[in-house]
Amino acid sequence: MRPHMTLSIALFSLAVLAGEPPVAAQPARLDVPAVVERVQKKYDGAADFRAVFNQTLTNATFKRRSSSTGEVLLKKPGRMRWNYKTPETKTYVSDGDVLWLYEPEDKQAFKQDLKGSQLPAALAFLTGKGKLSEEFDVALAKDPPVGTSRDYVLALSPRQPQAQVKSLLFVVDPDSFFVRETFIVDAQGNTNDILFTDVKINVRLPEGTFHFTPPAGVRVVDTNKMK
Repeated sequence: MRPHMTLSIALFSLAVLAGEPPVAAQPARLDVPAVVERVQKKYDGAADFRAVFNQTLTNATFKRRSSSTGEVLLKKPGRMRWNYKTPETKTYVSDGDVLWLYEPEDKQAFKQDLKGSQLPAALAFLTGKGKLSEEFDVALAKDPPVGTSRDYVLALSPRQPQAQVKSLLFVVDPDSFFVRETFIVDAQGNTNDILFTDVKINVRLPEGTFHFTPPAGVRVVDTNKMK
């Protein structure tokens, strides 16, 4: 018998002996299609999204971990802005057509045309493009390294294979059905873990939030010309 089951039975017995009513049973767990449906409904109803993020990158070869924090802002269709605050300031911003990386300390900005380079399917979903059930094969993760026993941890397999994604997990909050954590393992075994907190939706983010003009004196590198 599992330890947590034994503990639950013991607590129930103590409550009965003490003359107190037993604790109400937990709601029945939903199956995968029902979870996916509820997650999709939540994101379909969100015109924009704002949250604090904590990102942890792990290098499998050198066993190194690095952490970053900041704020992420997403708006349909396909707009996003990631404002990194620690350990150093940098910004990723996209209007859906062009992606910029701005590094103010180095006075440089990198520009990438997204028309010929699609965003990863998971990020595209979070920015309001695509449907989970159409873009991924979805199952409950077995022994996931993230999430709690209450969470729904979904293992996603892109139907269009992506070279740099070996596995992908979505940690779904069982109350709100928002994705509160993503966990990606790439082909080399490196991991990218992003935890979202203080989530707010439909906050009417200004359109200008997702446009970027390099400040004077900033060196611009067009990565499309480097291919």
